[in-house]
Amino acid sequence: MRASIRGLTFHDLRGTAVVTLARAGCNEVEIYSITGHKPSDVRAILTAHYLPRDAEVVRNAIAKLNRHKMVRGDQTSDENLPTTLPTALKIASVKTEKA
Repeated sequence: MRASIRGLTFHDLRGTAVVTLARAGCNEVEIYSITGHKPSDVRAILTAHYLPRDAEVVRNAIAKLNRHKMVRGDQTSDENLPTTLPTALKIASVKTEKA
């Protein structure tokens, strides 16, 4: 009330924190340690509501995969690395950005 925030609850803000931490690269244990959620609640927030359609999370995951493959030496060049978003996510992210 004092912050003049309308239409959001404390739980909405905690859910946003879960997603923001995931985007920053935190794992579920780190997230629930900070937010105070139960592990199953963090997983539910991430899988059901936000991350399956979040292009930023996909970019982070692809970057991690690329780094992992390069460190392990699985790739001698980057030509076969999955460095682009799947088409469905590109379309979804473009629609989101225009909105």
